Parts: sequence; C-alpha cells; structure tokens
Amino acid sequence: MKNIRFYRKWNILVYIGILCMLLACADHMLQGDGNSEANQQNQKNEELTISVAKAWFEKNYAPVITTRISSSEEWLYKPHWNEAKEYNKMQYEVVETPIYIHGSYLIMDNDTEAHWIADKKHNFIRNNARLVTLLDKKTNKTRSFITIFIGTYKYLKETRTIGKNNYLYRQPDFSGSVFFYEVNGTFINGWRYSEGKIIASLSKVTDSLKDVIPSNIATRSSEGDCVIVYYPIYGSDSNCDRGQGMDDMEFGVGGDDLFCPTVIVGYYPVEECPPLGGGDPENPNPGGSIQIGGSETGVLGEIYGDKSTLTDEEKKLLEKAIVSMNYDEFRKKVYNSLTKVGIKINFHIDPSIEGQSKGKYKSTDRTILFASKKDINSKTLEEELLYALQHLYYGEDFDDPNKKFTYEFEAHIFPDIANAILYSKIWNTPLGANIFLTDSSPDFKDAVNNLINLILKDGCFDDYQYLLFEKAGKIWKPLDYHGEFDSTIQPMILYSIFGRY
Repeated sequence: MKNIRFYRKWNILVYIGILCMLLACADHMLQGDGNSEANQQNQKNEELTISVAKAWFEKNYAPVITTRISSSEEWLYKPHWNEAKEYNKMQYEVVETPIYIHGSYLIMDNDTEAHWIADKKHNFIRNNARLVTLLDKKTNKTRSFITIFIGTYKYLKETRTIGKNNYLYRQPDFSGSVFFYEVNGTFINGWRYSEGKIIASLSKVTDSLKDVIPSNIATRSSEGDCVIVYYPIYGSDSNCDRGQGMDDMEFGVGGDDLFCPTVIVGYYPVEECPPLGGGDPENPNPGGSIQIGGSETGVLGEIYGDKSTLTDEEKKLLEKAIVSMNYDEFRKKVYNSLTKVGIKINFHIDPSIEGQSKGKYKSTDRTILFASKKDINSKTLEEELLYALQHLYYGEDFDDPNKKFTYEFEAHIFPDIANAILYSKIWNTPLGANIFLTDSSPDFKDAVNNLINLILKDGCFDDYQYLLFEKAGKIWKPLDYHGEFDSTIQPMILYSIFGRY
C-alpha cells in the first residue's frame, strides 16, 4: 500500500535503542543519501582499508557492544569483520561490515506488518543492517555508526535484493526507509525512499512525546506538515533462554528462530517531514524542493493563482505543504486532477475565519483562505483542495445548499477510505477515523465499516460500494451539518480517486 499522511492518536512508545555513530554529534544529519543514479564505486580504498577500519574501531569500542532497548532490556552485537567490504565515492571512504545480534530482531513498516505472521518463516522480509566506518578525507575525520535498511513490503517481495544497498549507494528501485543510529543506540536521523528517490526526512521525536504512553496503538500522528510514524519492531522473547551465542548476522532475518518465539517488542517513533534541505553532498535538496522567489515554478507554480497575496515566507510554507501532501498517492491524485486541467487557486490569509476553521474554500473566485500563517500546512491544504476538486466536478451544484450535505459526507469519508487502503484495516475509534469524529453512533460505524471492508475486498470503489456508501450517508447524523443525503448525486471524487487502486 502507498504511504499516506493521516492524523492519529499517540501510541505505545517503547524506548528502543538499536545502534549507530558515537564520535559524531548525535544531532548531526548524516548525509548518506546514496545517489541511486550513479553506482561508480571503487572496491578498494586508498586509506580506510578493512584492516585500518577494524583497528580504529577496536581502539574506540569494546569487541561486543551493549545497547539498551528499554530500562530493563539490552541487546548485544558485534561486527563481523571477515565479511567487511570497502566502498568509496568523492572524498568518502567507507568500510561496511555485517553485525551479529544476540537474538533475532526485525523492524518493518506498517504495511509489511499487515502481511507479517509471527513465527512463520518469511525469507524475504528482513532488514539490512551494517556497521559503517566512514573516513572523510577532506576533514581527515573517522567515525562509526549503524545503518538499517527497512524495505516496503512490495519492494521486499519483488526485488529480494535489499542487501545490495549500502551507505553510498541505493538501488534505483529501493522503496523503504534508512535509519542511522549511534553505536551506543541513539537514533540520529534517516530518510524515506520511493523508487530510489528521497521523499521524506526522518528525525527523532521530541523528548516530551516519549513520555506519552496511551492505551491504543496508532501508527501515524500529525504535527503540522510532519507526522509521527511508528515502526513495529519484532524480536525474540526476552524471557527465553537461548544461550550466549551471537545468532542473527543480518539483524532482521526474523521469524525462523527455532528456540524462542517471536513477539512484538514495541513501536519505534520517528518524525517524518518534507525533505527540504540536507541530504547528499552532491544534491543539497534531494527531495526535489522547489525554490520560491519571483515567479513561481514547480508544484507551487502549477496551482498558484495570480491574485494570491501570500508573502514569500508564506509561499514557502505553501510549497512545503504541497510537497508534503503529494507524498501520498491519493492526495496527489486530488492535486493532479486540478492542475492537469489548468485550475489555479488564489491563496490568502484571512484572520476573520479564525475560530470557525483553519481554512476555507470559496468557489466564487476559486480561493483558499488560511486563518493564519501557522495554518498553512498539509492538513488544511488537503481538506480545502478536496473541496476545490468537488467544485470542479459538480460545477454550480457545488453551492446548492440542498446538496451540500451529500458533498460533505463524501469529503469527510475520503481520508478514512484512503487510510484504510494504506493500512488494510479500519480505525474504529473517533480519534482514529475522521468520519467518526462527526458521528460515532453504532449503526453509523457499522455502515461505514461495511463500506470500507467491501472497498478493501474488491480493491475499488464501484457500483457495489456505492450501495453501502448511500446507506451510510442516509444514517449520518453530524452535529455541524444539517440536511438529507441525496441519492441522485454520484460521488464522483470517490469513483475517480478510488475507482481501481
């Protein structure tokens, strides 16, 4: 399933340290974005050979590294120098080694977890973890850290070659995430990829969020243009005595432990943001950020109306919000449906809508109003662009007060359908589902669940799904909208976006 931005309740936070760099500063963004376009690497280093890297590491670290998962549990690991390899690019020379882990551990994304059956052998579901020793020949500084590659389910199933990725190189089809950790277990930063291209930067969550331990598991939660994403972590049962050996050389060849059952260890939180700045030394804007100033270009220029009145700073926030919402296939379809027919939107700040809504769409002149500068984010933009697309599809009927109720139902249920497709499940709590914030009655929840389950079963929104959509719409009793569901209105947005995904 595609990665999608939606807003969820904070979840179980497990203080999980895994591995990475000790000599470098913890908040320094590692630049190993691995340009997938060029794999021009000599296999022999001039200065940082395997023997030199091993001597440097053993001088600075213990032979077996202890890293704490939580206040009561630790992992032990050590590098496997006999399998080390040398790489180099520009001023960087790298030695990478597999690592032995005591036990078996596996990090995955939420879509992979949906296909995961604990203790059933999945040879292709695995991580690629390496100890990296890096020499920057310009500064003459050496450091060590751990990289962990986490592929998407589709990538892992189709390519089976995650082990070919390394710090200086990403496969052109690599889709997934790369985590960087200090050697002693502190998360530094990371990147998320789709088809070899960076689409998000990953950073550690704030200390205040780590103290929040709610009762229900959520995998994503919103924070402006960023989201908190929770990566499931599975491992060997800590109460199982499996001896003193170093068992798992790859870190994440999970599910085939003959001695101990595999259990969920917890959910590791990272903050995912638009990839503006940072990244590969050869490409300071790896996510494809559009530079704002003067005439508008790129994703902003495609939709920015000439009657807009945003300042340069506000334009940058808007462009960032567009990039953020376009991470997701379904919201990107909304954006593309508008831009491909040349629709331009005029953007303004209007404090008078404060207290009523963070944003507002006006069909009279195709305008989106933001209550303030801080409200220029992907969440507000996504909602208002959906109304703009309804205006395009329904024309003058969009402003018909007798039809407004039906249009609102389509707009409110849109994100829940998209989110269910992403995670292959339905979120039944008011904080987990957008539509249940408006009506949480049992009959309505059952009707929505039946609709979304049929969409997931058939992989589309079509005539059969419409019958359940109509049934749910007739039951819907929101507090903020009044009227009756109009069965003569076809939900053109749902047919268009989810017709066959």
